[in-house]
Amino acid sequence: MFPDPTMSPDPTESISEFVIPSFRKILVTHDGKDKSNKAINYAIYLSKLSGAEITILQIINDAERLEDTSVNTSNNQPPSPSSLTIPNSQLTAVNKQDYAKNIEGNLIDSMEEKIKKIAQAGCKNKVLYKLKTGKIVDEIINEINEMNYDLVILTSSHLHSWIESLFSNTRKIISNIHTSVLIPH
Repeated sequence: MFPDPTMSPDPTESISEFVIPSFRKILVTHDGKDKSNKAINYAIYLSKLSGAEITILQIINDAERLEDTSVNTSNNQPPSPSSLTIPNSQLTAVNKQDYAKNIEGNLIDSMEEKIKKIAQAGCKNKVLYKLKTGKIVDEIINEINEMNYDLVILTSSHLHSWIESLFSNTRKIISNIHTSVLIPH
């Protein structure tokens, strides 16, 4: 069927130098496994092309995975350089604005090592690593919607059946955001 000539096309669907996407902020989800590094490699490449900052998001829904990692809550103390600060919105303290949580240990060392490797791979743009606890899908959707990313890079394992893909975390995330998504296989 031929398009109706009386209807005007959506300007974002035309090909033009004015509608080519540009990236300022790229979110990469990471589950701590090597397979997620493929998504980081795509982010590095796109960041080099566009100058975008990269945010790596890791969600931990199981406290036992923290192994020897320690969480310290302090009242208005600046975090040490080798610690990661969790935003006040993640705290359950009565006066949330007065407290900060710092995480130290193997998990932080792993994050710092990953950021060093990203720099060694030639990425000169800002790289952030965020760690959140909670339900994976909900936390990723909240992060995307709150921080206004231009691109989200998700890792997806090979799905064995149509039913499995229908209920996959990736599908749930994509159906609840309005951001471009890249899923490297």
